[in-house]
Amino acid sequence: MTHTLAVDRALAVLSIKRRLAYKGTFFIGLILGGGGLLVLMALWRHLLGDGTLAGYDWDAMRAYQIISFITATMAFGAADWYIADRILDGMVAIDLTKPVDFQRARAAEFIGSMLATVPTAVVGGVGAWLLFAPPGPVSPLAGALTIVSVLLIFPLVFEVVYLSVMVCFWTKRYLGIMWAREALMSFFAGMMIPLAFMPEWLRAIAWATPFPHYTTTPTDIYLGRVDTLGALGLIAAQAAWVVVLWVGARLLWRYAVKRVTVHGG
Repeated sequence: MTHTLAVDRALAVLSIKRRLAYKGTFFIGLILGGGGLLVLMALWRHLLGDGTLAGYDWDAMRAYQIISFITATMAFGAADWYIADRILDGMVAIDLTKPVDFQRARAAEFIGSMLATVPTAVVGGVGAWLLFAPPGPVSPLAGALTIVSVLLIFPLVFEVVYLSVMVCFWTKRYLGIMWAREALMSFFAGMMIPLAFMPEWLRAIAWATPFPHYTTTPTDIYLGRVDTLGALGLIAAQAAWVVVLWVGARLLWRYAVKRVTVHGG
């Protein structure tokens, strides 16, 4: 177990160093993400004015958008192409000969790349916080549970990405898969608009997926849109998705790996 954890840590650190080596990525992510956040803030300030929509006033929307910026930065900034390339280039055949669990190794690398996005998320989030002065969490407990929810985003995002990457075994392409996944993620997570603005049937579809736990769950807890029992229920559902998707990915891997081809062989 100690050896396995050491391997995980080494892979994560290597992934962090690989991502941080490209310092331009930090500034580009900060500029693009920060610019998008400013646009959304201006839009919602105009739409809400001094009123409310679906239970959101300007104070709540400011906090919602900043938390959404932080979670979106982490969810979309990780290195998913690295996993896809190993499948598309046939390097996965070499991975099969190594005494390292493929899924666990990719999880360590991916989460490492997510950790490398934290400086961007923190700098952008703090800057937005100072600029827009949103309200704090409704209670210290809500703030603590929000942090727990955000931490659960790390394995949850990896598992959704990993499952989508597995499709490359059949498609031999990844770009279209990535676009489709990111569109679904951003829409059903509530990154485009809060789920509360959607019709009931569409919200039901969204909550049947793991995506709302990227943004809606931490913001609902932070803003007190659910009570303590409801917050614990959301976190339990988030954790359940982590377990279910991890097991599902293992089952899919067992089937997908039978399709490994190298140089057409």
